[in-house]
Amino acid sequence: MNPTFTATNGENEVTEATRQAERLADSAGDAAAKATGAARDRADQAQRWAKSRWSDLQHSVEAQPYQSSLWALGIGFAAGLLLMGLLRGRR
Repeated sequence: MNPTFTATNGENEVTEATRQAERLADSAGDAAAKATGAARDRADQAQRWAKSRWSDLQHSVEAQPYQSSLWALGIGFAAGLLLMGLLRGRR
């Protein structure tokens, strides 16, 4: 045992390893924060784009209601044919 209370080589190595682990944890936390911020930015962009597209579609339907109704009926008819074909194919 060292009577002068100075750190031994083993204690110095543990202290340095602890400091290095703390630095790595801090840098990992910073990287995670940057990635989270980037993901939020992309999600906000996607949400703004979707709202814009929905608004464009709504204005188009309001401007041309008869054409929009015909498109909706056509799509519903085609979906019905596909669904009936799939259901008949199971028998």
